[in-house]
Amino acid sequence: MRQFDVFENPILRARRAYPFVVVLQSDRAETGHDRIVAPLVPRARLSGTVGRLTPHVKVSGVDHVVLVPGMTAVAATDLRDVRDELTSHRDNIIAALGYLFLGV
Repeated sequence: MRQFDVFENPILRARRAYPFVVVLQSDRAETGHDRIVAPLVPRARLSGTVGRLTPHVKVSGVDHVVLVPGMTAVAATDLRDVRDELTSHRDNIIAALGYLFLGV
């Protein structure tokens, strides 16, 4: 599993609203049993999501929003089949993390 890989949301109760999660945790920090992920929500379900904390991405050809403030830890074993990857959106996702944690 690599940073910015996209998986089906392993949290069944949340999957309808947030069908995917993206791995935010660096490949170099693969320690323990958990991985830090952020939920992805289809952009059509949200309004007013333009901002530094909510980068817009495409997953399987559909516009989604990365909800960086909603990040959480999930068991790495629950992240099974890679559905997509967001490496091309790296700069925007890293900028959102920097803004969230450092205010820059």
